[in-house]
Amino acid sequence: MISGAIYLAAGGTGGHIFPALAVAEAMNEKGYQSVLFTDNRGAKLLAAMDTLPVSVKVISAASPFQVGLLRRFSALIKLGYGALSCFWHIGIKRPKVMIGFGGYPTFAPLLISRLFNVPVMVHEQNAFLGRANHAIAAHAKLLALSWPQTKNLPHDIQTHVTGMPVRTAFFFKNRPCCTSKKLVLTVLGGSQGAGILGDLVPDSIAMIEPPLRSKMRVNQQARPEQINQLKARYKALKISASIKPFFNNMPGLLAKSDLVICRSGASSIAELAATGRASLMLPLPTAMDNHQKANAIQMEQVGGGYCLDEATVSPAFLATRVIQLFEAPDQLRAMAKNATALASPAAACDIADLAEGLINKPKQLIPEPSYE
Repeated sequence: MISGAIYLAAGGTGGHIFPALAVAEAMNEKGYQSVLFTDNRGAKLLAAMDTLPVSVKVISAASPFQVGLLRRFSALIKLGYGALSCFWHIGIKRPKVMIGFGGYPTFAPLLISRLFNVPVMVHEQNAFLGRANHAIAAHAKLLALSWPQTKNLPHDIQTHVTGMPVRTAFFFKNRPCCTSKKLVLTVLGGSQGAGILGDLVPDSIAMIEPPLRSKMRVNQQARPEQINQLKARYKALKISASIKPFFNNMPGLLAKSDLVICRSGASSIAELAATGRASLMLPLPTAMDNHQKANAIQMEQVGGGYCLDEATVSPAFLATRVIQLFEAPDQLRAMAKNATALASPAAACDIADLAEGLINKPKQLIPEPSYE
Protein backbone atom coordinates (compact mmCIF):
# COMPACT_ATOMS: atom_id res chain seq x y z
CA MET A 1 0.00 0.00 0.00
CA ILE A 2 1.38 3.39 -1.03
CA SER A 3 1.44 5.86 1.87
CA GLY A 4 2.14 8.90 -0.32
CA ALA A 5 5.17 10.65 -1.79
CA ILE A 6 8.18 11.90 0.10
CA TYR A 7 10.64 14.24 -1.56
CA LEU A 8 14.38 14.35 -1.08
CA ALA A 9 16.85 16.98 -2.29
CA ALA A 10 20.60 16.57 -2.68
CA GLY A 11 23.60 18.27 -4.23
CA GLY A 12 25.19 16.76 -7.31
CA THR A 13 28.07 14.82 -5.73
CA GLY A 14 28.14 11.33 -4.26
CA GLY A 15 28.54 12.72 -0.74
CA HIS A 16 25.02 14.16 -0.97
CA ILE A 17 23.39 11.71 -3.38
CA PHE A 18 24.31 8.38 -1.78
CA PRO A 19 22.90 9.06 1.72
CA ALA A 20 19.72 10.32 0.07
CA LEU A 21 19.41 7.01 -1.78
CA ALA A 22 19.91 5.11 1.48
CA VAL A 23 17.06 7.02 3.13
CA ALA A 24 14.90 6.56 0.03
CA GLU A 25 15.34 2.79 0.41
CA ALA A 26 14.15 3.02 4.02
CA MET A 27 11.17 5.22 3.13
CA ASN A 28 10.19 2.87 0.31
CA GLU A 29 10.17 -0.01 2.81
CA LYS A 30 7.60 1.98 4.76
CA GLY A 31 5.37 2.19 1.69
CA TYR A 32 6.21 5.68 0.45
CA GLN A 33 7.19 6.71 -3.06
CA SER A 34 10.49 8.61 -3.16
CA VAL A 35 11.34 11.48 -5.49
CA LEU A 36 14.83 13.02 -5.56
CA PHE A 37 15.56 16.60 -6.64
CA THR A 38 19.12 17.24 -7.82
CA ASP A 39 21.06 19.14 -10.48
CA ASN A 40 22.59 17.99 -13.78
CA ARG A 41 25.71 16.65 -12.05
CA GLY A 42 23.60 14.51 -9.75
CA ALA A 43 21.48 13.26 -12.64
CA LYS A 44 24.62 12.20 -14.53
CA LEU A 45 25.89 10.32 -11.48
CA LEU A 46 22.55 8.58 -10.97
CA ALA A 47 22.35 7.61 -14.66
CA ALA A 48 25.51 5.50 -14.22
CA MET A 49 23.89 3.37 -11.52
CA ASP A 50 22.15 0.08 -12.27
CA THR A 51 19.00 0.52 -10.18
CA LEU A 52 17.51 3.44 -8.26
CA PRO A 53 15.02 3.57 -5.36
CA VAL A 54 13.82 7.01 -6.51
CA SER A 55 12.44 8.87 -9.46
CA VAL A 56 14.61 11.86 -10.33
CA LYS A 57 13.67 15.51 -10.90
CA VAL A 58 16.47 17.65 -12.35
CA ILE A 59 16.46 21.31 -11.38
CA SER A 60 18.67 24.27 -12.15
CA ALA A 61 21.02 25.24 -9.30
CA ALA A 62 24.31 26.98 -8.51
CA SER A 63 26.20 28.35 -5.52
CA PRO A 64 25.11 31.87 -4.54
CA PHE A 65 28.42 32.35 -2.70
CA GLN A 66 30.56 32.60 -5.85
CA VAL A 67 33.12 35.36 -6.24
CA GLY A 68 32.29 38.07 -8.75
CA LEU A 69 29.09 39.99 -9.40
CA LEU A 70 28.32 38.35 -12.76
CA ARG A 71 28.85 34.81 -11.42
CA ARG A 72 26.70 35.53 -8.41
CA PHE A 73 23.97 37.04 -10.57
CA SER A 74 24.08 34.02 -12.89
CA ALA A 75 23.81 31.70 -9.89
CA LEU A 76 20.76 33.56 -8.62
CA ILE A 77 19.11 33.25 -12.03
CA LYS A 78 19.71 29.48 -12.00
CA LEU A 79 18.35 29.20 -8.48
CA GLY A 80 15.32 31.19 -9.59
CA TYR A 81 14.62 28.78 -12.44
CA GLY A 82 15.01 25.91 -9.99
CA ALA A 83 12.54 27.54 -7.62
CA LEU A 84 9.95 27.91 -10.38
CA SER A 85 10.26 24.22 -11.24
CA CYS A 86 9.95 23.25 -7.57
CA PHE A 87 6.97 25.58 -7.11
CA TRP A 88 4.98 23.54 -9.62
CA HIS A 89 6.09 20.10 -8.43
CA ILE A 90 5.69 20.77 -4.73
CA GLY A 91 2.64 23.02 -4.96
CA ILE A 92 0.69 20.53 -7.07
CA LYS A 93 1.94 17.23 -5.69
CA ARG A 94 2.19 18.26 -1.99
CA PRO A 95 4.65 15.64 -0.67
CA LYS A 96 4.30 14.32 2.86
CA VAL A 97 7.76 15.59 3.86
CA MET A 98 10.90 17.07 2.30
CA ILE A 99 14.35 15.82 3.39
CA GLY A 100 17.46 17.77 2.38
CA PHE A 101 20.98 16.33 2.22
CA GLY A 102 23.03 19.45 1.59
CA GLY A 103 24.38 21.14 -1.51
CA TYR A 104 22.99 24.16 -3.32
CA PRO A 105 20.36 22.21 -5.28
CA THR A 106 18.52 21.80 -1.96
CA PHE A 107 17.84 25.53 -1.52
CA ALA A 108 14.82 25.79 -3.79
CA PRO A 109 13.08 22.48 -2.90
CA LEU A 110 13.35 23.06 0.85
CA LEU A 111 12.30 26.71 0.82
CA ILE A 112 9.37 26.07 -1.53
CA SER A 113 8.32 23.16 0.70
CA ARG A 114 8.18 25.48 3.71
CA LEU A 115 6.12 27.93 1.64
CA PHE A 116 3.52 25.19 1.15
CA ASN A 117 3.74 24.09 4.80
CA VAL A 118 5.41 20.77 3.93
CA PRO A 119 7.49 19.55 6.92
CA VAL A 120 11.22 19.92 6.25
CA MET A 121 14.16 18.13 7.80
CA VAL A 122 17.86 18.24 6.94
CA HIS A 123 20.68 15.72 7.25
CA GLU A 124 24.32 16.83 7.59
CA GLN A 125 26.85 14.23 6.48
CA ASN A 126 30.07 15.88 7.63
CA ALA A 127 31.60 16.83 10.96
CA PHE A 128 31.22 20.50 9.98
CA LEU A 129 27.79 21.84 9.00
CA GLY A 130 27.99 22.91 5.35
CA ARG A 131 26.98 26.31 4.02
CA ALA A 132 23.81 25.16 2.29
CA ASN A 133 22.56 23.23 5.32
CA HIS A 134 23.49 26.08 7.65
CA ALA A 135 21.50 28.54 5.52
CA ILE A 136 18.44 26.29 5.38
CA ALA A 137 18.52 24.94 8.96
CA ALA A 138 16.43 27.78 10.40
CA HIS A 139 13.56 26.73 8.12
CA ALA A 140 13.76 23.05 9.08
CA LYS A 141 11.91 21.30 11.88
CA LEU A 142 14.79 18.92 12.52
CA LEU A 143 18.51 18.65 11.78
CA ALA A 144 19.85 15.08 11.72
CA LEU A 145 23.62 14.67 12.23
CA SER A 146 26.18 12.04 11.32
CA TRP A 147 28.56 13.06 14.10
CA PRO A 148 27.73 14.01 17.70
CA GLN A 149 30.51 16.63 17.72
CA THR A 150 29.40 18.40 14.52
CA LYS A 151 30.61 22.00 14.45
CA ASN A 152 29.09 25.20 13.05
CA LEU A 153 25.57 24.40 14.28
CA PRO A 154 23.07 27.27 14.45
CA HIS A 155 21.29 28.13 17.70
CA ASP A 156 17.69 27.17 18.41
CA ILE A 157 17.52 24.13 16.14
CA GLN A 158 16.47 20.66 17.23
CA THR A 159 19.19 18.10 16.42
CA HIS A 160 19.26 14.33 16.45
CA VAL A 161 22.38 12.21 15.94
CA THR A 162 21.51 9.39 13.53
CA GLY A 163 24.88 8.56 12.03
CA MET A 164 25.57 8.44 8.30
CA PRO A 165 23.00 6.56 6.18
CA VAL A 166 24.50 3.95 3.86
CA ARG A 167 22.72 1.74 1.36
CA THR A 168 21.92 -1.70 2.77
CA ALA A 169 24.02 -3.49 0.14
CA PHE A 170 27.22 -2.35 1.86
CA PHE A 171 26.33 -4.22 5.04
CA PHE A 172 25.70 -7.52 3.25
CA LYS A 173 28.90 -7.67 1.21
CA ASN A 174 31.38 -8.37 3.98
CA ARG A 175 34.24 -10.80 3.49
CA PRO A 176 37.42 -11.04 5.57
CA CYS A 177 40.32 -9.17 3.98
CA CYS A 178 43.55 -10.83 2.81
CA THR A 179 41.90 -14.19 2.15
CA SER A 180 42.49 -14.51 -1.61
CA LYS A 181 45.67 -15.14 -3.57
CA LYS A 182 45.75 -11.53 -4.76
CA LEU A 183 46.13 -8.44 -2.57
CA VAL A 184 43.47 -6.09 -3.89
CA LEU A 185 44.19 -2.36 -3.78
CA THR A 186 41.22 -0.14 -4.64
CA VAL A 187 41.77 3.53 -5.46
CA LEU A 188 38.77 5.87 -5.33
CA GLY A 189 38.62 9.58 -5.98
CA GLY A 190 35.04 10.33 -5.04
CA SER A 191 32.27 10.91 -7.57
CA GLN A 192 34.33 13.74 -9.14
CA GLY A 193 37.54 11.74 -9.44
CA ALA A 194 40.92 12.76 -8.02
CA GLY A 195 43.52 13.68 -10.60
CA ILE A 196 46.46 13.49 -8.19
CA LEU A 197 45.87 9.77 -7.60
CA GLY A 198 46.37 9.10 -11.31
CA ASP A 199 50.08 9.83 -10.92
CA LEU A 200 50.72 9.26 -7.23
CA VAL A 201 49.45 5.68 -7.01
CA PRO A 202 51.20 4.14 -10.05
CA ASP A 203 54.39 6.02 -9.13
CA SER A 204 54.26 4.48 -5.66
CA ILE A 205 53.44 0.98 -6.92
CA ALA A 206 56.44 1.17 -9.25
CA MET A 207 58.62 1.45 -6.13
CA ILE A 208 57.33 -1.81 -4.67
CA GLU A 209 59.62 -4.79 -5.22
CA PRO A 210 58.38 -7.29 -7.87
CA PRO A 211 57.74 -10.23 -5.46
CA LEU A 212 55.09 -8.23 -3.59
CA ARG A 213 53.93 -6.27 -6.62
CA SER A 214 53.17 -9.50 -8.49
CA LYS A 215 50.62 -10.39 -5.80
CA MET A 216 48.70 -7.14 -6.25
CA ARG A 217 45.57 -6.33 -8.19
CA VAL A 218 44.42 -2.73 -8.64
CA ASN A 219 40.94 -1.28 -9.10
CA GLN A 220 41.17 2.45 -9.76
CA GLN A 221 38.62 5.15 -10.35
CA ALA A 222 40.06 7.78 -12.66
CA ARG A 223 39.10 10.71 -14.79
CA PRO A 224 38.31 9.75 -18.41
CA GLU A 225 41.42 11.47 -19.74
CA GLN A 226 43.63 9.42 -17.42
CA ILE A 227 42.31 5.94 -18.21
CA ASN A 228 44.47 4.98 -21.20
CA GLN A 229 47.63 6.25 -19.53
CA LEU A 230 46.90 4.31 -16.35
CA LYS A 231 46.15 1.11 -18.24
CA ALA A 232 49.50 1.43 -20.03
CA ARG A 233 51.38 2.07 -16.79
CA TYR A 234 49.91 -0.91 -14.96
CA LYS A 235 50.48 -3.13 -17.98
CA ALA A 236 54.15 -2.11 -17.97
CA LEU A 237 54.29 -2.98 -14.25
CA LYS A 238 52.65 -6.35 -15.03
CA ILE A 239 49.77 -5.63 -12.70
CA SER A 240 46.21 -6.75 -13.34
CA ALA A 241 44.12 -3.59 -13.17
CA SER A 242 40.56 -2.40 -13.72
CA ILE A 243 40.44 1.33 -14.51
CA LYS A 244 37.06 3.06 -14.78
CA PRO A 245 35.59 6.55 -14.31
CA PHE A 246 32.86 5.02 -12.15
CA PHE A 247 32.25 1.59 -10.61
CA ASN A 248 28.56 0.68 -10.70
CA ASN A 249 28.74 -1.95 -7.96
CA MET A 250 30.60 -0.13 -5.18
CA PRO A 251 29.41 -2.50 -2.40
CA GLY A 252 30.81 -5.47 -4.29
CA LEU A 253 34.03 -3.63 -5.16
CA LEU A 254 34.78 -2.72 -1.54
CA ALA A 255 33.92 -6.23 -0.36
CA LYS A 256 36.64 -7.61 -2.65
CA SER A 257 39.23 -5.02 -1.56
CA ASP A 258 41.97 -5.46 1.04
CA LEU A 259 43.13 -1.83 1.20
CA VAL A 260 41.53 1.37 -0.09
CA ILE A 261 43.22 4.63 -1.07
CA CYS A 262 40.62 7.37 -1.25
CA ARG A 263 39.37 10.85 -0.51
CA SER A 264 37.50 11.25 2.75
CA GLY A 265 34.07 12.55 1.93
CA ALA A 266 31.41 11.51 4.40
CA SER A 267 29.95 8.85 2.11
CA SER A 268 33.37 7.31 1.47
CA ILE A 269 34.07 7.09 5.21
CA ALA A 270 30.64 5.60 5.92
CA GLU A 271 30.93 3.00 3.16
CA LEU A 272 34.38 1.95 4.40
CA ALA A 273 32.93 1.61 7.90
CA ALA A 274 29.90 -0.36 6.71
CA THR A 275 32.03 -2.79 4.69
CA GLY A 276 34.91 -2.86 7.19
CA ARG A 277 37.94 -1.88 5.12
CA ALA A 278 41.30 -0.33 6.01
CA SER A 279 42.14 2.89 4.21
CA LEU A 280 44.78 5.44 3.36
CA MET A 281 42.88 8.72 3.09
CA LEU A 282 43.92 11.89 1.27
CA PRO A 283 41.40 14.59 2.23
CA LEU A 284 40.51 16.99 -0.57
CA PRO A 285 42.32 20.19 0.49
CA THR A 286 39.79 22.46 -1.24
CA ALA A 287 36.76 20.86 0.45
CA MET A 288 34.46 23.41 2.02
CA ASP A 289 35.51 24.22 5.59
CA ASN A 290 38.13 21.44 5.34
CA HIS A 291 35.40 18.95 6.26
CA GLN A 292 37.16 16.01 4.57
CA LYS A 293 40.12 16.30 6.94
CA ALA A 294 37.72 16.28 9.89
CA ASN A 295 36.12 13.12 8.49
CA ALA A 296 39.49 11.40 7.96
CA ILE A 297 40.61 12.22 11.49
CA GLN A 298 37.49 10.48 12.80
CA MET A 299 38.52 7.29 10.98
CA GLU A 300 42.16 7.59 12.04
CA GLN A 301 41.19 8.04 15.69
CA VAL A 302 39.33 4.70 15.77
CA GLY A 303 42.29 2.97 14.10
CA GLY A 304 40.61 2.25 10.78
CA GLY A 305 42.96 4.17 8.53
CA TYR A 306 45.66 6.79 8.10
CA CYS A 307 45.04 10.44 7.21
CA LEU A 308 47.65 11.63 4.69
CA ASP A 309 48.39 15.21 3.61
CA GLU A 310 48.10 15.67 -0.15
CA ALA A 311 50.58 18.57 -0.02
CA THR A 312 53.37 16.48 1.50
CA VAL A 313 52.70 12.84 0.59
CA SER A 314 55.22 11.40 -1.87
CA PRO A 315 55.19 8.22 -3.96
CA ALA A 316 57.94 6.81 -1.73
CA PHE A 317 55.95 7.50 1.44
CA LEU A 318 52.77 5.99 -0.02
CA ALA A 319 54.70 2.94 -1.24
CA THR A 320 56.11 2.45 2.27
CA ARG A 321 52.62 2.51 3.76
CA VAL A 322 51.24 0.04 1.21
CA ILE A 323 54.18 -2.34 1.73
CA GLN A 324 53.85 -2.09 5.50
CA LEU A 325 50.17 -3.05 5.40
CA PHE A 326 50.31 -5.71 2.70
CA GLU A 327 53.16 -7.43 4.53
CA ALA A 328 51.18 -7.37 7.78
CA PRO A 329 47.77 -8.93 7.04
CA ASP A 330 46.94 -9.11 10.75
CA GLN A 331 47.28 -5.33 10.97
CA LEU A 332 45.05 -4.91 7.92
CA ARG A 333 42.42 -7.14 9.49
CA ALA A 334 42.59 -5.19 12.75
CA MET A 335 42.19 -1.88 10.91
CA ALA A 336 39.26 -3.28 8.95
CA LYS A 337 37.55 -4.30 12.18
CA ASN A 338 38.30 -0.92 13.76
CA ALA A 339 36.73 0.88 10.82
CA THR A 340 33.36 -0.69 11.59
CA ALA A 341 33.23 1.35 14.81
CA LEU A 342 32.05 4.29 12.69
CA ALA A 343 29.29 2.33 10.97
CA SER A 344 25.66 3.28 11.61
CA PRO A 345 23.56 0.40 10.28
CA ALA A 346 20.32 1.92 11.58
CA ALA A 347 20.95 5.49 10.34
CA ALA A 348 18.74 5.34 7.25
CA CYS A 349 15.88 3.74 9.18
CA ASP A 350 16.27 6.26 12.03
CA ILE A 351 16.04 9.17 9.58
CA ALA A 352 13.01 7.55 7.95
CA ASP A 353 11.37 7.20 11.39
CA LEU A 354 12.06 10.87 12.17
CA ALA A 355 10.61 11.90 8.82
CA GLU A 356 7.51 9.80 9.45
CA GLY A 357 7.17 11.48 12.82
CA LEU A 358 7.04 14.84 11.06
CA ILE A 359 4.41 13.50 8.70
CA ASN A 360 2.20 12.25 11.51
CA LYS A 361 2.73 15.15 13.91
CA PRO A 362 4.14 18.06 11.90
CA LYS A 363 3.23 20.69 14.48
CA GLN A 364 3.62 18.93 17.80
CA LEU A 365 6.91 17.05 17.30
CA ILE A 366 9.27 20.02 17.27
CA PRO A 367 8.49 23.68 17.93
CA GLU A 368 9.48 26.28 15.38
CA PRO A 369 12.89 27.90 16.12
CA SER A 370 12.86 31.14 18.08
CA TYR A 371 14.26 34.27 16.42
CA GLU A 372 14.22 36.49 19.51
